Amino acid sequence: MDNSILFYEPFDSNGFLSNFYPSKIKIDDVSWPTSEHYYQAQKFISAELQQEILSAETPDIAFELSRKYELDARADWYDIRVQVMEKIVKEKFYQNPQLAHYLVNTGDRDLKEHSHKDAFWGDGGDGKGQNILGKILMQVRQELQQQSPYNLVTFIESAKLPTQWGEFRMCAFIEHKTNKEHLALVYGDISQESAPLIRLHSECLTGDALFSARCDCGFQLSRALQNIVAEGAGVLLYLRQEGRGIGLVNKVRAYNLQDHGADTVQANEQLGFAADMRDYTFCQGMLGYLGIEQVRLMTNNPRKVKALQKANINIVERVALQEGNNPHNQHYLQTKATKLGHMFDASFIK
Repeated sequence: MDNSILFYEPFDSNGFLSNFYPSKIKIDDVSWPTSEHYYQAQKFISAELQQEILSAETPDIAFELSRKYELDARADWYDIRVQVMEKIVKEKFYQNPQLAHYLVNTGDRDLKEHSHKDAFWGDGGDGKGQNILGKILMQVRQELQQQSPYNLVTFIESAKLPTQWGEFRMCAFIEHKTNKEHLALVYGDISQESAPLIRLHSECLTGDALFSARCDCGFQLSRALQNIVAEGAGVLLYLRQEGRGIGLVNKVRAYNLQDHGADTVQANEQLGFAADMRDYTFCQGMLGYLGIEQVRLMTNNPRKVKALQKANINIVERVALQEGNNPHNQHYLQTKATKLGHMFDASFIK
């Protein structure tokens, strides 16, 4: 069975692979609206013709202009055209990280420009063409697959998630390092937000699903989703890192130790774990796939702030998320503040 990915029109499925797809690329301080604009302009030595193609309103017009002036093309064009294409395709994806994530997410499937008009760059429409563009794309993909953050996660699928607060888009990812499944709950049009409101929420079965009052997790989850909806757009990353990374069974063991007097940090350490085993590095891959480079982060945890900064995610604002103080978790909250450095208002943990 042929598992190839076919592409041609820029706004069809997988159209981001097309040279006609809108993606700005800067070369030598000149910003090109598409890779097609740049490629077609390089056919000519004349600065005037290059500028005319650069200024074309659409890549289709840029293509037509190159045909109009074909007799003025440089003499060595057919000797250098593949190198020119290799350069601009590579720059397209390296300069547009979200597109790079999309490219890597095609896995190891063959990429074919499905054009009946072109048997050199494309497959000729019958699959027998040289498909040079597809081969260049696969070469760039292979390079990116070896690099962080593109090698951290794989996007699997998305679906609607209606909730009591509003309808989210639920995006499933698999983390390569651990093979764990994580979710991004996306609300609204985050592409219109320069720094969307987000939360990194580690799975807590007892708090999120069983309504436990021993922690503040379920309360924070509920408030974070409400805040995102009130904001109009945002993302909650639901991370499968139960019990600060020690797992559900060990979390029950830790709870047992807490029942006998240990605090949450002491319990983890008595079981042979660090106070917090979580790793947020892979979140850069999830946020990158969603096109997010800077955020407003809902958290009280300084480790989350440092982790995202280390992952080159710019945090323009930390938004406090203080919810769920009750008689069952006051000691737990105080331990988070005194031993883990969580940033609570003094009035919240009295």
